[in-house]
Amino acid sequence: MSGNPQNGAQRASTQAAGHVTPGRPTGDRRGRLIFIGELAIMAMLVGLLPNLPPGPRSANAAGGPVLVSVDTLRTRPTSGAAWTGLKAIADLPVGTVSLADQDSSADIRVLAKGLVFARLGTESYRQAVIAALKSAVGTEQGGRTLALGRNLPGFVIAADLVSLRTADPAFDTGQFRPWLRSLLTEVLDGRTLTSTHEDRPNNWGTHAGAARVAIAAYLGDTAVLARAAAVFHGYLGSRADYAGFSWGDLSWQCDASKPVGINPAGCTKSGVNIDGVIPDDMRRGGVFQWPPVDTNYPWENLQGALLQAELLHTAGYDTWNWENRALLRAVRFLYNRAGWPAVGDDGWQTWLIDARYGTSYRVASPVRYGKNFGFTDWIYGASTTTAAPPPTPAPTPKPTPTPAGTPTPAPGTPTPAPVPGTAVVSASAPTTSLALTTRLSLTTVPVRVAWSLSGDSTKLARYDVQRSVDGGAYQRAVIASATASRLVVALSPGHSYRFRVRAVDRAGRASAWATGSDTVLARRQQGAGRYAGSGWLTAGASVYLGGTAKASRAARAGVTFAFSGTSVAWIGPVGPTRGRASVYVDGRLVTTVNLYRSTFQPRQTLFATRVAAGSHTLTIKVAGTAGHPWVAVDAFAVLTPR
Repeated sequence: MSGNPQNGAQRASTQAAGHVTPGRPTGDRRGRLIFIGELAIMAMLVGLLPNLPPGPRSANAAGGPVLVSVDTLRTRPTSGAAWTGLKAIADLPVGTVSLADQDSSADIRVLAKGLVFARLGTESYRQAVIAALKSAVGTEQGGRTLALGRNLPGFVIAADLVSLRTADPAFDTGQFRPWLRSLLTEVLDGRTLTSTHEDRPNNWGTHAGAARVAIAAYLGDTAVLARAAAVFHGYLGSRADYAGFSWGDLSWQCDASKPVGINPAGCTKSGVNIDGVIPDDMRRGGVFQWPPVDTNYPWENLQGALLQAELLHTAGYDTWNWENRALLRAVRFLYNRAGWPAVGDDGWQTWLIDARYGTSYRVASPVRYGKNFGFTDWIYGASTTTAAPPPTPAPTPKPTPTPAGTPTPAPGTPTPAPVPGTAVVSASAPTTSLALTTRLSLTTVPVRVAWSLSGDSTKLARYDVQRSVDGGAYQRAVIASATASRLVVALSPGHSYRFRVRAVDRAGRASAWATGSDTVLARRQQGAGRYAGSGWLTAGASVYLGGTAKASRAARAGVTFAFSGTSVAWIGPVGPTRGRASVYVDGRLVTTVNLYRSTFQPRQTLFATRVAAGSHTLTIKVAGTAGHPWVAVDAFAVLTPR
């Protein structure tokens, strides 16, 4: 969500090197140094290695926002749960500012005040931010780079949002910017932000990287930004860009001779799919084993990695697509195979992931803020239909008009009719699969509809999506954003559904409709399974879909569900007495699901997958987890082509 309009604090004057966008090196090391000599000299002056990495196609670090433009934030709502949650934090006192305290929430409160100021223009919020920025200088001393990495980004983003450069130019130029630059190389407990980012491929490194990128973006330092981007690309798996990390235990690596921060697509080990694993934080739970030992460090790692990705994305880098969408693959592993969803202070990550990938992981608003960022349900959630007028007295740029043919319609708002002509982009026929979600209703099942683009994505204005029920007339289906390539819909069992999609280019021309096949949704109660082993009991409760569920705590007890279709899901409860279960499709181990949660929650989609059309079996085997062994089956869901 970068946007073109600049914030008041976005750099009016930049370093000489800031006017150059570093490109991908094409020759040897000496040739690269000659080609980008001035940038290399600057890099050496700040302690960086001289071989600068590939940069974005059009980096905006010298002039764009650090995270998001003020004009974009002015389209955010001033009502609803997300706004209420943000405003409540913004209205709290900042409290003691200490960047050395890794558990401090002052940075989050400052960030909240900056966001509210950007939306409302109320001067008291800006003055509170500026006071906090002044009190922050020097408070990193005595701490560690982990604390600095967690705490700093919120202050930097807030400084940008309140236009510190124009609001207090003496402080911005005389103290704040020099201090930010010094933080790149200040030694804290034997490390610097730069060395931590380049040495630690775990939560330490990702948090340090987010702080490093925020500094570079605020200063307009494209040399530091490009180096940080190369390190991040290396972390995601591009060893050609950077491979200088120090590694711990390598047992979770796909290839121990070529370790990476996120395992590559398609990676398996000992028959286990570990595509998307974050090896250097999975090892915090122990050496490779399946099922893995519970550890929240991968989500902690992603807190830094996702913010780092978004900051670099705003600066023009294609981070979200790097290494076969490495960040999405990491999230999918945690949800689909490890069975560790984002909860607590990790919940904010779901809204950012959904915004960038069109997924449906988001938790309910208001989201709890994390260790370095938050308020993503407001920043990336639904916009108001029109932007608010520029607030006063905040000095802000004029809005940039939205290009014709590229509006994002509000839910329920009809999209503009296409103009005559053939679009230069088109969509593939949509596919359907059962979706992993939290609590189901008693009458519907979540289904994911997905499609892809043919053509240049920069020419795409929007998709039009429609659905037909039981062969009836097509009706519009609402997607999260104009260019989202998937949606999750709640459908009623016992009906057939057909979806169609077309692409509309920036000239307003539409492609032909691409139509998917008719698919019938069915839900089968737990009695449809064939149960084996000991200990299976029938539990009755109104919260279950059919009023009853089957449950066992005996290790190796199992249930097999035979079905014919293209997608299958297992529905059941999670809770404090629930343990692990292995899931097999056609006799092959697919994943192990962790059903433990601190509170009981019925009607969860515990496992869902897409398979080739035909007859299959889904088998669930109880692990007998010590202390909380129960595994239950409420129902199964199936999609079958008609």
